[in-house]
Amino acid sequence: MAIPWSKIRTEWLKGGITQKELADKYKISVKTISNRASKEGWKNQKGKIREKVEENIQERIACARTNRLEKLITAQEDMLDALVDLAARLKADPTKFFDEKGGLRNAESLTRALQTAALTQRDLYSIKNIDQKFMAKKWKEEQKLQRELKAQKEVTEQTGQMVVYVHKPAEEQESGAGE
Repeated sequence: MAIPWSKIRTEWLKGGITQKELADKYKISVKTISNRASKEGWKNQKGKIREKVEENIQERIACARTNRLEKLITAQEDMLDALVDLAARLKADPTKFFDEKGGLRNAESLTRALQTAALTQRDLYSIKNIDQKFMAKKWKEEQKLQRELKAQKEVTEQTGQMVVYVHKPAEEQESGAGE
């Protein structure tokens, strides 16, 4: 029975399977596959494939970012044009925008336009709002705590000591410190 080398090579280059698994699958020795792979330079080919895939991924990411920025810039320009138009109409005939008592009739639409402008600006320049800043800070603190717990666990495993952790909320820690 002839060994299907092109099929074996293709499977190995695709990834997700070891030479040992291929040897078991095709009922040949690992050494035979290893020798063939060395002789034909399969590792170099796999490296070139990885580089090409990585370039392709980076190119797609760059295109997606460019498209997103183009959409944001277009949305911002449209929104700013609408605000400029609104300001021009307000300047031309303020009575259309204010009632007899001086109240703004179109306050809701003006507020919405300004909110959209602010959100678009934040998104365009990747500026975080207060909630996003809080969530990022919380995530960092959780990651730090996880790292500390992992380090403590490693130390206790090495020394054979048992450590019991008690978590106190920040309010309790502050009130307990003054006692």
